[in-house]
Amino acid sequence: MNSQKQIIVNFILFQLGWFSCVLMAAQGLPETGIVMVLLLVCIQFFLATNRKNLLILITIVTVIGSAWDSVMTSLGVLVFEAGMIVSFLAPGWIIAMWLMFATTLNISFRWLFGRYWLAMLLGAICGPLTYQAGAAMSAVVIPDNLLANSVIAAGWAFLMPLYIKLAERLYVDEVTGGKL
Repeated sequence: MNSQKQIIVNFILFQLGWFSCVLMAAQGLPETGIVMVLLLVCIQFFLATNRKNLLILITIVTVIGSAWDSVMTSLGVLVFEAGMIVSFLAPGWIIAMWLMFATTLNISFRWLFGRYWLAMLLGAICGPLTYQAGAAMSAVVIPDNLLANSVIAAGWAFLMPLYIKLAERLYVDEVTGGKL
């Protein structure tokens, strides 16, 4: 698959996964979103040229992202009703979304390789917007918008360049022959 088609497929699969998780959680059926994401991640894994690096990327991003959302959950910045297994941990459908997001870093977000300030800005702006979209669809409750948006923006301003750097280290040789 050529690079442009790969980016389009990656973007569409991510959007399907995101909407599946959010809409199904809002309907009280978070397991359905999780199953959908697992199928979509399997498709991404099947399409991957370097499955080992994709597995490393997915694992690290999911662990860090899930820990981040769990901290926000335990502090009451975010309140999830659907899919909660343990009250202070992020629900399974949020963890599934981290799996899906990780598959975008080396494809859809490849253009951010070496552009850490831009990744930071994108994270600070788009991070809060995605949580607000989830709240608008009734998948999450945000008790204090100002606090949540500030915390999420700061977290994503840190996480996005970190994730881009990780993806870059795992994939730069494939993408550019070792040069940025």
